[in-house]
Amino acid sequence: MPFVQRFREQTQQVLALLGNTPRLMRLVWAAAPVWLLVNLVITLVGSLIPVAQLYIAKLIVDQVVLLVGDGGSAGFTRDLLLLIGAGFGLMLLGSVLQQVKAYAAQVLSDQFLLSANVQLLRQAMRLDLAHYESPEFHDILSRAQQSGSNYPMRVMTLTLNLLGQFTRLAGLLALLLRFSPTVMVLLVVSALPTFWIGVRYSSRRFWMNRRQTPSRRQADYFGEVLTEPKYVKEVRLFNLGRHLVEQYRKIRAEFNRESRELAQQQARAKLSIDLLATVGFYGAYGMVLWQALQGRATVGDLTLYAGTFQQAQDLISTILLNIATVYEFNLYVSQYFEFLDLSPQVVDPPRVKPFPRPIQLGLSLQNIYFTYPGAEHPTLKDINLTVAPEECIALVGLNGSGKTTLLKLLTRLYDVDRGRIAVDDMPLSAFALADLRRNIGVLFQDFAHYALDVKDNIGFGNLARREETERIYQAATDAGAEGVIDGLDDGYDTVLGKMFKGGVDLSGGQWQKIGLARAFMSEAQILILDEPTAAVDAIAEHDLFQRFRQLTRGKMTFLVSHRFSTVRMADRIVVLEQGRIIECGTHDQLMAHRGRYEEMFRLQAESYTTASV
Repeated sequence: MPFVQRFREQTQQVLALLGNTPRLMRLVWAAAPVWLLVNLVITLVGSLIPVAQLYIAKLIVDQVVLLVGDGGSAGFTRDLLLLIGAGFGLMLLGSVLQQVKAYAAQVLSDQFLLSANVQLLRQAMRLDLAHYESPEFHDILSRAQQSGSNYPMRVMTLTLNLLGQFTRLAGLLALLLRFSPTVMVLLVVSALPTFWIGVRYSSRRFWMNRRQTPSRRQADYFGEVLTEPKYVKEVRLFNLGRHLVEQYRKIRAEFNRESRELAQQQARAKLSIDLLATVGFYGAYGMVLWQALQGRATVGDLTLYAGTFQQAQDLISTILLNIATVYEFNLYVSQYFEFLDLSPQVVDPPRVKPFPRPIQLGLSLQNIYFTYPGAEHPTLKDINLTVAPEECIALVGLNGSGKTTLLKLLTRLYDVDRGRIAVDDMPLSAFALADLRRNIGVLFQDFAHYALDVKDNIGFGNLARREETERIYQAATDAGAEGVIDGLDDGYDTVLGKMFKGGVDLSGGQWQKIGLARAFMSEAQILILDEPTAAVDAIAEHDLFQRFRQLTRGKMTFLVSHRFSTVRMADRIVVLEQGRIIECGTHDQLMAHRGRYEEMFRLQAESYTTASV
């Protein structure tokens, strides 16, 4: 009874997993319909050639036996030549189809792989920032990247092969049915255990690999630390190399041990099953020999049925093994679909409203509460703030006070838990995400360093105007980056970073000027600058902010900075502490208030004026 229940459960799992195949077929059809049909037709036609060859071989043997037995002509008869010619033609056709199939399969694989990877990248682009801050999501993404590269096409190839194998098996069984239904039963019974073993160990290997995902990501991380340029200096200075290599080796060695143990168990089980299949084959072969000795079968029949049974037995074993392999590969494909099935929470509304151009009333935050996914306590609590269309707001506070989080809410990288953020009295959720973000220019303190040329690094701030050279030059000038770019050998065509040949790396301050130029490419009405001068030297900072008012004129600006020389240039300063607004006003008002802002300003000023002893 336990065996029957286990077999039933295994069958249900197989059917459930094979249910991925229709969905996969639709993906392949969408990627390359013509080449899918070409592969299908070639597979079906090619599968019938071995059956026809067996039957022609039987006719040739019978013809030769007849000629020898009659003492007839010692040469080739017309019928015999026609049969030999037919056999040659089938062999030639099989060779041609094999090469055409190899070509068509490669084209289909290439086109589908491109389509599958593009879908994965588009899905990654759709998902919220919250997904990327979850370890579970990175496990899912890692599995999808590993599975989506090869396994969908493997399933597709095996499925096409199975269609051809079933077609060929139908032809072989039609030949065997003329001989004995008992042989057919013996054929199937001797092959079924191969299928059961294949499914059982495929499942065990899949769950072993899935369980290893976090450890595998950790091993990959150790490999990244050992090979990525940003870690090179510290790894050598702190002599971390041997330790990290050993950590990598231990994880991978444990993977190999588990894999080896499973392979040993599978090999032992497979050996016993192969013995059963061998007994089945020779039992059927004996039945054919007995029929021939009794005179109830010709020598051609003996050749036909012996060959047919051996091919059919091998074919059934192959089919069942391929079904087990499709089951295993579908387990991996399910990980690809698991990623594709993730849904973003921050989405466009059913009916979008156009973002106001220009902003008339301004922006308002009303009773805002927000907690990061998985966090126990809210990062922002009861935030209330109204900002005029062309007002510059500085956000000040200790690290972790919620400044950057507030800016993420303004750009809808997250949605608020409670409360309302509105522009001209329309909630942010009423706008299309693309439209909203077109109207917000952002430079975060951890902005991206693209390993592309200077034009792209700046032009990405406004993709629609990326080809407008003069616009890029002006953004670089506004950001104070023209001196950096003029010092590069290839100017705006210089590839930045050391990832690609000929690339030039920049200092932190130089990169920040490039990033700031990217923000100034934007035609957005709202400008967000998160620590825009953090890596800029004092002279460059002074030069930049001499022009700051002009650069932000006509824009609503949010500025985050720990440098009070920058902050005091804002129209109003908002002080956050533990997720709440505790002070708000101009520099002079807050200094007169003698609260937290005045304390921070004074401490920073003292650090510049107090003489070192």
